[in-house]
Amino acid sequence: MKSYLIDPVVKRIEEMDYNGDWRTISQTIEASRGLFTVVNLYENDDSVFIDDEGLYVEDQRFWAHKNYPQPLAGPGLFLGTDQEGDSVAPKTDIKQLRNDIVFIGDKHHLALLHKIYGSIEDYRPYFFESEKETV
Repeated sequence: MKSYLIDPVVKRIEEMDYNGDWRTISQTIEASRGLFTVVNLYENDDSVFIDDEGLYVEDQRFWAHKNYPQPLAGPGLFLGTDQEGDSVAPKTDIKQLRNDIVFIGDKHHLALLHKIYGSIEDYRPYFFESEKETV
């Protein structure tokens, strides 16, 4: 089935074929201990699977989505969800997804934001023009 792979290292989002087997998600997103978590990004239940321990990975890369307040760590596999909770092809098209994501960089880029602005609860105003009036 169609899915999208979000790769913050090469700063690219590409369509890929997902075989539907949940056991392959860990390999696809390079989950450090094989564990992953799901973050819902759209009201249509399109979500991203990310490494559950991605914050602890050395030389990690981060990205932000306009519908989620915190940076996300590492590669992500973007899929939809049906009424039974099973993965399906996403309803969101790749162009929309690309418009809704900003690649941040590594932990040093995030540290610089904190040095300049202090504590940050919602990162979206720092990365998305439509959210700037809330800073």
